[in-house]
Amino acid sequence: MEIKKTLMIGLILVMLMIASFSPVTINVLAATTDTITIEFDPEGNISIDVSPGTYNFSTFWSNTSESTSGTYFTMWNNGTVDNMQTDIQITASPASLTIDEDSVPIADDNYALYLIGGTASGVNAWVRESTTIQLDSDLDRTGTETFGFTLYLSNITANHTWQSMTITLTGSQA
Repeated sequence: MEIKKTLMIGLILVMLMIASFSPVTINVLAATTDTITIEFDPEGNISIDVSPGTYNFSTFWSNTSESTSGTYFTMWNNGTVDNMQTDIQITASPASLTIDEDSVPIADDNYALYLIGGTASGVNAWVRESTTIQLDSDLDRTGTETFGFTLYLSNITANHTWQSMTITLTGSQA
């Protein structure tokens, strides 16, 4: 039994000696990463209303101008987006008269439409068929803007049919 014990001790010593001469490797685990995904559905709409929706200048004589009041039309931002920008552009039909887009005086058989500035923006500008003008650049939710128009008619050389203009108000995020 003494031999077994001595053999066992010797074997353990030999193993310790071999282990002491071997390089020691320490394994360190690398750091790990993880992610969090946050999702949401942004809700916001741009909605404008204007009232009244029509204006009839009725019989309009050559070489005259007539205006609505500067507060005749009211535009509301009914959407949920603040700082709404509103652009105005006109489309005319029938085109028996020509829209003059520069200034007064205007050429024969032409007319021009002038925006009477809004209460909030104070913009006064010629409303053009070929380009848009900006009525308001920061109309907040539940905000309003009032405005009007002046119509100028040049000398006409013939009797023309009823003229109609569609004024398009387009709202977008400023």
